[in-house]
Amino acid sequence: MTEVVLSAGRVILEPGRAVNEVYFPSSGVVSLITGMQSGEGVESLTVGREGAVGLVEVLAGAPSEQCAVVQIAGSAWRIGGARLRELAVIHPAIASVALRYAHVSLSALHQGAACNARHDIEPRLCRWLLTCEDRIGDPVVPITQELLALMLGVQRTSVTVAAQALQRKGLIQYRRGRVTILDREGMEHTACECYRATEAVNLRIFPGGDSAEV
Repeated sequence: MTEVVLSAGRVILEPGRAVNEVYFPSSGVVSLITGMQSGEGVESLTVGREGAVGLVEVLAGAPSEQCAVVQIAGSAWRIGGARLRELAVIHPAIASVALRYAHVSLSALHQGAACNARHDIEPRLCRWLLTCEDRIGDPVVPITQELLALMLGVQRTSVTVAAQALQRKGLIQYRRGRVTILDREGMEHTACECYRATEAVNLRIFPGGDSAEV
């Protein structure tokens, strides 16, 4: 495996393209984005140090159905797809972890679809910020309002109103390009049920460790 830098804005996977490498982020955040015919896109999954990008596609021999973009810069360990498939044959535990990770990812996708349809922007924003803190291990999340709007599939003005409301409650501090979580407990209380539901699945399928640890 080779350690590589994940610069913000870097596209790792493109829809319809063959996936020849797998990335295991050790820091930073990668977003899987589902595109629409209008050219707009909405984040469907957030991947950080708990997961992998391209793992299921490589082992299944399938092209990417989504676009994977680095939203928060960091680093990752990268391995060639052909080599990983060879190792999965030699070490069945690799294929087992990949199947369990696919289950966790699919569960998160289902939960996210329900969340976007039923929950208001403020608890959804809390959920996304908490998820990012979990992935990067830092309460300071470098993110712009434009990216938050993309991640949540809403207008930028909606993000502004929600962020201001959370700031008035003393839960976050928002400055241009950076959100600092001040009250983790309060954020968890304000976040929608989807945050706890998704984390519960993670812990049930991968008890005692991060998803991508083999």
